Amino acid sequence: MKKTFAILMVAILAMSFAFASGANESDAEAKWPKNVEIVVPAGAGGDTDFNARLLAQYLQKEIGSNFVVSNVSGNGGATGTRQVKNATPNGSSILFYHSAFVVNKASGTVDYGFDSYDFSCIAAMNRGNVIVTKPEYNFKNMADLKAYTQAHPNKLKIAIQTGATTYAVAMQLINGFLLNPVDAGSASARLAAILGGHVDVILAAYGTVKDYVSEGSLSVIGSDSPYDLEEAGIISNKNQGVNATLPFYYFFAFPKGTPANLVAEFTETVGKIINTNEEYQQKIYEAYYQKPTFIPGEEGLKLYAEVEEMLKGIEF
Repeated sequence: MKKTFAILMVAILAMSFAFASGANESDAEAKWPKNVEIVVPAGAGGDTDFNARLLAQYLQKEIGSNFVVSNVSGNGGATGTRQVKNATPNGSSILFYHSAFVVNKASGTVDYGFDSYDFSCIAAMNRGNVIVTKPEYNFKNMADLKAYTQAHPNKLKIAIQTGATTYAVAMQLINGFLLNPVDAGSASARLAAILGGHVDVILAAYGTVKDYVSEGSLSVIGSDSPYDLEEAGIISNKNQGVNATLPFYYFFAFPKGTPANLVAEFTETVGKIINTNEEYQQKIYEAYYQKPTFIPGEEGLKLYAEVEEMLKGIEF
């Protein structure tokens, strides 16, 4: 009887190990789908879209699958992030977004965070959205803007996207700047709004507006970066004594449960592109003055935890 029981236990253990080995082997052998969708929860033509499409070109060369960027905007980005969260976790769907994701949660737009995904990495850093105004106001700096708004309360409209980074920065600004926030949507929509005379102030990546600044159609008086943009002669809000700043990181994340080998290979490949591909590095600098930034896994999540801590002091 004892011998029979021992044989039975050995058989059960062997089956358990076989099952475990089979699961690991299956996970290790997970292959990339032919087509991979990178979901960008923002409109086409902006800085987020640019970063995603540029990286997708090199990812396709390195991994071999077709990496296709889809712009899924709406609800401050929540429509796109939710689509990836609920997608089949087989490597066919990847989220590319930025700090607006944590603003979404802090402002109550969504009730989920990074723990609902398999986080890959921070793949880029925007050097700050600049504060853009109409040139006819002749503002030279943030102090000029503040003085005008205090003399003309709520006359100037500032374009925001509810639930996104511009929303968080505007909520910081209106504590001292008597601006009238207007939801104008994505980066490209906000640019169209100020060029069309519908709003007076916007926040935008400098690369998006630099041509208009050069020709005199728009003026830049500050930025929400913690640092100055020396190349363009832009002094940050922080260095002008204005408390309206938000670090702006772009990230990749997969639906929860995506095979670990795919996430690991993807993260390694993104790091290789960012750190060694000189063509990529040149293109992001020329377009947005960005410098190569790659921060994988837990280290990247720690930076986002710091952003989340900053947002706790903002009334949405």
